[in-house]
Amino acid sequence: MLTQVVPRTVVNNLVVAVLFGVVVPYVKGIEYLDLFLLIPYSLLSLFFVVPIVVDAVFAQPNRGIPLTALYRAVLTGWFTGVLVLWMGIGTVSIRVGRLVAPPVAVGLSLAVFSLFACLFIAALSAWTANHAPDSPTAKGRLRIGFLLILVTFFALPRLVNEDTLVHFLQYLTPEGIVRATLFLVPLESLGAVLLLSRTPRR
Repeated sequence: MLTQVVPRTVVNNLVVAVLFGVVVPYVKGIEYLDLFLLIPYSLLSLFFVVPIVVDAVFAQPNRGIPLTALYRAVLTGWFTGVLVLWMGIGTVSIRVGRLVAPPVAVGLSLAVFSLFACLFIAALSAWTANHAPDSPTAKGRLRIGFLLILVTFFALPRLVNEDTLVHFLQYLTPEGIVRATLFLVPLESLGAVLLLSRTPRR
């Protein structure tokens, strides 16, 4: 089982890292540092967290999830996502011939927001896996959820009126990202606690 799963997971992760850490940033160039791209990029970590947590749940005889496995998934997924993000920044820097990076406040806010988002998604993945008949079904449900969120995020500017769009765009600034992070992190933490309280733990 391990020999079947691990190589496929490693290959998938490498493909994602090369595509989003090298190819897309190289094509986008300096536009890669636009917050409209950096925000979804900071959430790439979630895609690495989900399979680790779901596989950990189904590896248990009676479902549930060891909390150590959940925290390991959070840290592994978060570190991998941050690494891909900074690979992109390195790729853009090489292309333009100088070091370019988002402001420190933006980088820290995105990292903190991503970390707590990973915690929430890990808890959601554990809860979903415990209510799904098998691993592929659980992963499929979560992927559909991610896809709907991404479609909504990128379609939002075309769907809302001008006043609402202006209100939304105020968060695509360094100051707005900091405020949004301070608001969203407690919500992510509360959501994770509520989900874990309803998920068997071992």
